[in-house]
Parts: sequence; structure tokens; C-alpha cells
Amino acid sequence: MSETYTSSSLKNSLSLVEDTRFYIFLALYFVALLLPAYWLDIMETTDARYAEMGREMLRNRDYITPFYNGIKHFHKPPLTYWMTAFGLDIFGVNGLGARFFPAVFSVLTLIYTRRMSFSLTGDRDKAQLSVLILASSVLFLIVSRVISTDIYLTFFTVAALAYMFEQIYGNKTLKNAVFAGILFGLGFLTKGPIIFLFTLLPFTVVCLFDRDHRRAFGWLDYLLMLVMFVVVALPWYIGVVMSNDGLLKYFLYDQTVERVTDAERFSRSQPLYFFPLVILGTFLPWLFYFFANIRNSNFVKGGWHIYLYVLVPFIVFESSASKLATYILPFYPVMAVLASGRAERPLMPKAIGYIFVVLGGLVALVPLFVEHLREFWMFIAGGSAAYVLLMTTMIEKKWFIRRYHFSVSAAIILLTLLIYGGMTFAGPYIKGYRLSGEDIKKFDPQGKYDVIIYAAFTPSLSFYLDRVVPIVFGKRREVQFQTYEEYKNVWMNTNDEMLDYLDQRNEYILFTYRKNVDRYLALTGDKCVLFSDRGEKKVAYFCKKGTRPGAEMRLGDLHRYIP
Repeated sequence: MSETYTSSSLKNSLSLVEDTRFYIFLALYFVALLLPAYWLDIMETTDARYAEMGREMLRNRDYITPFYNGIKHFHKPPLTYWMTAFGLDIFGVNGLGARFFPAVFSVLTLIYTRRMSFSLTGDRDKAQLSVLILASSVLFLIVSRVISTDIYLTFFTVAALAYMFEQIYGNKTLKNAVFAGILFGLGFLTKGPIIFLFTLLPFTVVCLFDRDHRRAFGWLDYLLMLVMFVVVALPWYIGVVMSNDGLLKYFLYDQTVERVTDAERFSRSQPLYFFPLVILGTFLPWLFYFFANIRNSNFVKGGWHIYLYVLVPFIVFESSASKLATYILPFYPVMAVLASGRAERPLMPKAIGYIFVVLGGLVALVPLFVEHLREFWMFIAGGSAAYVLLMTTMIEKKWFIRRYHFSVSAAIILLTLLIYGGMTFAGPYIKGYRLSGEDIKKFDPQGKYDVIIYAAFTPSLSFYLDRVVPIVFGKRREVQFQTYEEYKNVWMNTNDEMLDYLDQRNEYILFTYRKNVDRYLALTGDKCVLFSDRGEKKVAYFCKKGTRPGAEMRLGDLHRYIP
């Protein structure tokens, strides 16, 4: 009795230590994700789209109808915009506010990955290892810093699967069906029916082969799951469809069928080898373990059937005309679990350690080849030197042999932190407009002048100025859910529309690319003075109304220009 008690106490103590280490790791991981968030520019186009829509939702206090630079935008359901607006409300309209909840949901994804892994393996060590593998997957590290739907969808997917696998291989309770239904609903509010591609579709396929899957849920479970899904997911859809004519067809055809069949419309056509290359580039070195475990998959309950939770959605995406790297992230948690099986054997530990030393050293060389980073070479070189020193110490201490998985995970996480830290210096030279926005606010601190964007689709400028900036000759917009009077002052697609807008303003601020300035001045006749020049091509001018060109220059000029 005494020995049994002692053994039980020891196990509980070890579990507590493991849990403490796990949550310390999550806290440090969360900090690493958010460290560069404030200074890292909101990037065009994905970051800018979700950040600006969240900002407009917050400012409009309208959490039902999404607006994107002043125009209704129903490409995606609203949950991502809600979370972005919530973050901006807490931390202000800046990069930290916009990226806060993606980091939160990244950590929640890791928590539920551990839970899912334990349901599938019954092994705490493999559950912890699954977390390290996912946390250091490059695609996961990238998406965790991007303002988009993908990290939210990944969380709702892995959380739903955790409850489903608990029901299939563990304790069968109505609670599992209820929570799965809620998570399906939240996933549907994030990215529509694609949540089922990663959950119910592979579940249905596996039911053909696995008796445990077929016996997991009863009719009452399915009924509760459906009820919870309907209660959570459908009210928003019903509300906006009833308020906007033609929106139901838009949801069912334009945003569902055409995304699969018409890649040209969404500019996401890629070859068949695209997704295999993405996995190869973003799941190393863990990909070797993932494939090595196929022949010996008994370490997971369900065996090879669990691989279908990766294979089935992968086949669907391969057959789709529209391909984007981040689409496949929701099955990475399952890949992490399947890679944890025989990963106790280090894979060329010392060689991999030196590979990270070399990669860290290469970061220090970037300012030699990128001219605009040379003034920041001390910061970049200092960060690179610290990283190289740490990796070298880990090799000398033989951590890459004794604590291989932790060492590799830490090396990847810190390397991406080093790269993202360096990117904060590159804002003016990439698709970021934070500094241009700061220049405009310094020039016009009271915000008394209207700003227009000419021949450049840069809604992140609206985000940084905290007001909707009209765009002239930007990208194609879908305006069928509004009247012309409602959007005419935020989206102009002809010279006449632009000149009519400018005729009502004696002074204003112009933002454009340097190559467009001469054409703009010739067209408008306005007198403009440069006050902001960022990245050698992003310019802002203070303009006063000049002598407008003759009417003959404007008649019939209704062509649509898309730069």
C-alpha cells in the first residue's frame, strides 16, 4: 500500500512538473510571437484586409455587416473581424492590437493539440512532443503572425477533433458532441463550410474502415451536434442574407463553387506540386518522422486510419483550382501527432545544429545585399551573433543530442523571431505603409485634410490613419450590395469620378507611387508639394486645387485602370 501510494504521488509530482514546464513554454512562445508585432508593418494584402475590416467594424460599431475600405465585403464570415476589432479595442489601432488574438489562438491550438494527441496515443511524452513539433512548424509560425482566418480555423479544427477523438477512443459523453457542434459553428463563422473538410469529411471516410468511428456517436449525439451548430453558425448568415439581395447566391456560388473551380478570379492558380512543396518547406525536419511512422502507426489509436485526416483534405485541395499555402495549416496538428511516434531517435543532431548556426550567420549578411537595411546592420548583426552563440553553446553542451526535439524546436522558433525582428526595419521597402501613415499624421495631426490614394490599392493606409481613405483606380471591388451614392466617395474608377471628387476640395493630401505622379499632375492640374518619401517609391504630397484641364480631356474617359 505504501509503495503504491508513493508511486502514485511520484507520478502526480512528475505530471505537475511537466504541466508547469508546458505552460512556461506556452508563455514564452506567446511572447516570441508578439515581440515584433507592434513594429511589424500591416502587410498588403492579407494583413491589411483583415486589420482594416476589424478597424471599420470597431469604429462603425456595426458587428453584422463587414466593410472593407468603405465597401461591404462578404468574402468571409465575421469571426476574424470580430477578434481583430476586439484586439484593436484593447490595445489601440496598431500592429499589436491586430495581431494579439492570432497569437492567443496559436497558443490555444497548441493546448488542444496536446489534448488531441493524448486522446490518440495515451502517452504524455508524445503529447508534449506533438506540441513542440507543431509549434516549430514554419507554416504554423508564419500564420500565427498573420492577420487572417487561418489560425482561427486551425484552432476550431483541432479543438473539434480533440472532442471527436475523445468520443471515438475515450469516454463517450454528450459533452463531446455538444462542444464539437459549437466548434463546427465557430469554424463556419470563420471560413464557411471548409471546417467540415478537415473534420466530418475524413471522419465519414474513416467510418468505412473503422468500427470505432462508426460506433462513436449515436442519434442523440448527432442531433445535439446539429442543434449547437445551427444555433452558433446560422443567425449571422440569416441576418445578412435577409438584408442584402443576392447575397445567398453569392455565398453558395461565388464564394464556394467559384473558389474551387475558378482560380483566375481569385488569382490563386498553382501547379499540382505546390502543396507538396509547401509541406516539404514548412514541416522539416519533422516530415521524415511523419512518413517513417506510416508503416508502424500502431502508436496511435486507429492506426493508419488517422492518416486519412491528412490525406483526405490534401486530395481535395490538390484537385481545387485555387491554391494558397495557408489553406492546409488545419491538418498540421494531426501531422504533428503522427510525426511524434518514432521521433525519439535524433536525426543527424550535430549536423542539424550546425545548419542552424549557418542560417543564423546568413541573417547577419543580409544588410550587405539589401542596401536599405545597411543603416540597421548593427541591430541585425547583433541579433544574429546572439543566435549563433546560443546555437553553438547548445551544440557544445550536446543539447542537440540529449534534448534533440526541444533544441530543434527552439532553434526554429528563435530563427523566425530573428527574421521577423529584422523585417521591422524593412517596412518602407515591402508592402507596408506604417511609416507613410506616420508621416501623414505628423504633417496633418488634426486630420483636417482629406487623403486620397491614386493608382495604388493600399487599405493599410486607412488602418494607420484610422479613417477610410478613398482609393482611385485601385483593384476591382464588388459593389453589388450598395448603391453608387453609398460608395462613390471611397472608390473611384474613372477620371471623371476622381475629378468630380477633387472639385469639392481646395486642399488635400495625395498618396501614390512615384511613377504615377507626373500622370496625376497632368490630369488634375493641381499643385502638389512632396512631404513624405518612403522606400524610394511611396510618396505623399500636399496638394492645392489648380487649373483643371479642359472638358475635352475628360469626356469619354471612362476606361477602367487596374495597375
